Amino acid sequence: MEVYVARQPIFDADRKVFGYELLFREGMENFFPDIDGDLATSKLLYNSFFTIGIEKIIGDNTAFINFTEALLIKKLPLMFPQEKIVVEVLENVRPGIDVVEACQELANKGYPLALDDFFYDERLESLISLAKIIKFDFQAASFEKMAQYIEKLSPHNVILLAEKVENYDEFTIA
Repeated sequence: MEVYVARQPIFDADRKVFGYELLFREGMENFFPDIDGDLATSKLLYNSFFTIGIEKIIGDNTAFINFTEALLIKKLPLMFPQEKIVVEVLENVRPGIDVVEACQELANKGYPLALDDFFYDERLESLISLAKIIKFDFQAASFEKMAQYIEKLSPHNVILLAEKVENYDEFTIA
């Protein structure tokens, strides 16, 4: 049986690897297949931790892993070591009481939370206050809009991360 996991490096400002975003794949094609997000994350976790071995994939770094609303509520991240993963809260996760309580428990237990593909919405404040990392899609928002979001986030002690940075010029700007 062949197992596939894609990893995308995340660099810091000094171009050193900060971590890897792990992405579910069903084959050699570099795209997300038409599959339920809960199933994709579950397979990704199983393949990464139990079939391949997380150290073979990320070494001494950290794995950024997308979690759906349902998997957060079920507290699935608690099954994995908090020093190895960053729990990415997907952009379509609604900040309801059950999600916020699950994320609060994760944060209390030392799991770093990242808000993925971030667009500021005041309804997200409860999740923003728990997040360690806010990820911006560099291709999806104008610099002006990102500057506005960054201003709104300034009271929070979060790491800002630009994703979908495709070349050195974009890296320099980000």
